[in-house]
Amino acid sequence: MNPVQTVLVADDDPAIHAVFRRLLKPMGVRLVSCLDGDSVESRAQEEHPDLVFLDVLMPGQDGTDVCRQLRKASQTALVPILMLSASGDLDDRLKGLDAGANDYIVKPIELAEVIAKVRTYLELSRMQKKLIEVERRQAVTGLLRGLAHQFNNILCGISGTAQVMDLRVAADSPIKEQCRTIVQYSHRAATISQQLLVLAGARRDSGESTVTDLLETASSAWEASMSGTVRIHKLEMKCSVPSFVRLRMGAADLQSALFHLMQNAVRAMQEGGDVRLDMWLEGTFAHLELADAGRGMTQEEQAKALEPFYQNWDRPSDAGLGLPFVRALAEEVGGFLELASHMGKGTRVTLKIPVA
Repeated sequence: MNPVQTVLVADDDPAIHAVFRRLLKPMGVRLVSCLDGDSVESRAQEEHPDLVFLDVLMPGQDGTDVCRQLRKASQTALVPILMLSASGDLDDRLKGLDAGANDYIVKPIELAEVIAKVRTYLELSRMQKKLIEVERRQAVTGLLRGLAHQFNNILCGISGTAQVMDLRVAADSPIKEQCRTIVQYSHRAATISQQLLVLAGARRDSGESTVTDLLETASSAWEASMSGTVRIHKLEMKCSVPSFVRLRMGAADLQSALFHLMQNAVRAMQEGGDVRLDMWLEGTFAHLELADAGRGMTQEEQAKALEPFYQNWDRPSDAGLGLPFVRALAEEVGGFLELASHMGKGTRVTLKIPVA
């Protein structure tokens, strides 16, 4: 769902604002009104408009001066600006365009013209913001790749040194346990580094997997999720995905995704119980639905569960990257993650993976 867009109109005539209000409301566009030129810049900084209409002549600063100010401010430098004027004189139009305006509308305004230009420039603004976000994400992705590479090299050095020390010290030395703790935390840090790369969309194609891989990785993920846990849980697994289907996700990523989901399910059922994994094909997506009968989540917890670094009640030692990481793995291949939970009735997580 696209966010609500905002149009700022600066004009000293209340009738103009009434006209824009009637035009914009059916379009689902929010209106911000200014009756003088002096208040435009501060309101623009507060409201982040997607499109601005400026009357050329109004109390305080005129529209041309305001346009120049908006173009100098980084937050509004690229926002489309349309000038409103009772004069259609060419010199007046050129002054507005020279000040940085994108277009010019002569009063009395033609409703059809205004509607067409609002739609055109709001779409231009939306595409412009999307392009900026793509460029920003690409820059962040490049930085993360470089940092992750250097970070992993450091972690390898730390882990390797600790493992060598572990081999050299006596079996009864207290240093031995400390070395193993260093190795353990190094591996954990490396895992978080890889999760951050996935969350940032900074990885390459992860490959494909078969249904055989799916069954094997589900079993492996369950064993990994039960490591260090009393065996009071049982996995019920059912798969009706045809054997010829190939999934657009590599086996390693499948195992990582299922491991995090299963680990959450096990932690939510502290007194034990059955965890159900149902897998079926629906259209062009393989559905992997994991359900537990644990505590469940409140609406507030459910709303925040997919936010990075949010730590739920039953994950005090978790970095809060499990569910966001699984969602990123799914979205990386064009899939989805759906979450449904009710207090006292457990949680159901559905991973939808496109087929090749």
